[in-house]
Amino acid sequence: MKRALLLLSSALTIACSKPKAFILNDTEENKYFALELVNNAFKKDQIGECPLIVINGILFEYNKERDTILLPLKKNEILSFDFLNINSSRIVYNDKENDGAVIITTKSKTKSP
Repeated sequence: MKRALLLLSSALTIACSKPKAFILNDTEENKYFALELVNNAFKKDQIGECPLIVINGILFEYNKERDTILLPLKKNEILSFDFLNINSSRIVYNDKENDGAVIITTKSKTKSP
């Protein structure tokens, strides 16, 4: 049992071992808009290396092992980018494995991931 728990925790650590690159599904000039915001939040310790992504209140499922996370949004659709620190995001989303949260609100709340 201990061995299985150790393997599981190792897998989670490896999967979230480095910061991810968040890019938008947009033109080349707008593509890295999210990357700059998320990197600034990471540098300021607002989020950790493996944050949750929440778009219009819905958790966005992504492969945590990938280095690049493609967000299904364009810059002109985004109303706001907010960040929750680790403690707050674990309380709000009841998830013990996250490193904070990136909260994205779009202009048209009918769109979801």
